[in-house]
Amino acid sequence: MATHLRENESIQDVADICDAVAGGLESDPMTSVHAPLWDAITAKADALVAKRRGIVRTLGRARAKVVVVDAAWDPEIAAFGRDVVDQSAGKRDQAPYTRFFKQTSPSTAQTFGIDREVQQGKDWIAELNREPNDALATKWSSRLSLVTNNLEAAANGRRDNLQALALQNTAEELFIADVNREIDILEGDLQKLFPGQPKRVAAFLDPTKPRTKRPRIPNAPESPET
Repeated sequence: MATHLRENESIQDVADICDAVAGGLESDPMTSVHAPLWDAITAKADALVAKRRGIVRTLGRARAKVVVVDAAWDPEIAAFGRDVVDQSAGKRDQAPYTRFFKQTSPSTAQTFGIDREVQQGKDWIAELNREPNDALATKWSSRLSLVTNNLEAAANGRRDNLQALALQNTAEELFIADVNREIDILEGDLQKLFPGQPKRVAAFLDPTKPRTKRPRIPNAPESPET
């Protein structure tokens, strides 16, 4: 029985395997009629390879943006914290320090995951906006809104790209399942063409066999980062 491709086979390897099968079929006059189908399958695999590359590139940019924007959020939060401490005469047990940092200190907030940082920033902004004419609100409402909105947008962009990658992984798994069905069909057709010649049949399916030099690269969906 023909070797099936693993569902997490690298899509680039799948494309190469399909192309090799097409080449083998094309080389024998008795099987060349089957080659165009495998050329078409290879073209579909190549399209998936190109799409994956685009998604991975875009995800890489989205991740980099999150890191950079987060690095801008942290010092603004630290500066906000210092200003509130000054306004509290250095006393962390009185307002306005207790108004903003009773539950979470500025330094602790900077250790949160991205989504929690965004929510914390929004909470502080909402508290500032309760007294919009206050000196702290005048100075910090816009500044915190800017860095927090930027961080939220970057996090959403990364999340969208992770979702796109997950959908791509699913599309590749479904495609590999289709390829495996075509391998079974091809094997049946070859057995009809070459009855009693298992080695000859196996020769056309040789590209589907695992190769130690061809690493198996998992396509499992990544979990959203926070």
